[in-house]
Amino acid sequence: MTTRTEYKLEEARFFLAHLEKHWNHVPHVDFYLSAFVSAARSVTWIMKAEFSDVSGWKEWYEGKKPSREIRDLLKTMNDVRVRAVKTTPLKTRTTANVTIPPEDVTPRVLALLEGGTRQLIHLEPIDETNTVFHIKHGDEILAKAHLNSASHELPEFGGRDAKDVCREYLTELEGVVSECLSTFKP
Repeated sequence: MTTRTEYKLEEARFFLAHLEKHWNHVPHVDFYLSAFVSAARSVTWIMKAEFSDVSGWKEWYEGKKPSREIRDLLKTMNDVRVRAVKTTPLKTRTTANVTIPPEDVTPRVLALLEGGTRQLIHLEPIDETNTVFHIKHGDEILAKAHLNSASHELPEFGGRDAKDVCREYLTELEGVVSECLSTFKP
């Protein structure tokens, strides 16, 4: 029989899987990130509601002192959740590593990519996979590019890729839930 805590943890896993699957699709990745954060942050709340009346659980839970690193992670995830729910939707800053075919690397393209106008360059997907793009300067198509990798960052994550932070958080939750269930599940 699945506990409510396990069910909520599975919900967080679901959204992380979709976050990873849709990593190339903006803004979908932001939507799945927001859903993951909300689901993941509520796992321990569900656990408290489910197990707080079980003998010894409160003492066990209060005795769970995470390392400073994990406390920082928990605080950051809570800050992200509060922001997403109460003030500003999550919108990651995406950094893409692309390959431009040699025939598209013209002096003009190089000048724009290396010059001070780089922030005015954007990628526009040209297929459903979001792996092939036009590199554009305003409305002008400069070149075609193929996606090698992408990262999505939130200011709260200090330059770390959101996917990596979410995996770390989920691993921490899985450990706590596993220990709770092995000790207190009937």
